Amino acid sequence: MATAEPGREQSLLSTSTILILSGFLLGISLAQPQEELSYYVFNCGLIGLIAYITFEMTGVREDRESLQRSQQLVENRLLRHVAFSNVDQQVTSQEQHEKKRLLEWLKRETEALSR
Repeated sequence: MATAEPGREQSLLSTSTILILSGFLLGISLAQPQEELSYYVFNCGLIGLIAYITFEMTGVREDRESLQRSQQLVENRLLRHVAFSNVDQQVTSQEQHEKKRLLEWLKRETEALSR
């Protein structure tokens, strides 16, 4: 049994279950189009498919936002560490350039992970 993330409720139906049931309903309605309820079964399948797409898009957006928050947290920690470590030292332009280069590299790497 899969465990839920801390702070998140575990849902009764997963998004993949919704997709499977929607496909089943669509298949039934298309296999027997002459039945009375096939129109309603087909519409239920379409609504399930739309719900699946919506849930997946919401999940992707939440994952992206979580990654951006994590990236911002790492950048802030790095900036505090770099700023704190050089309080008593004179910073040369070469060291400033190196810090800037490292921060840009970190941003590129975290953006590549978010894609």
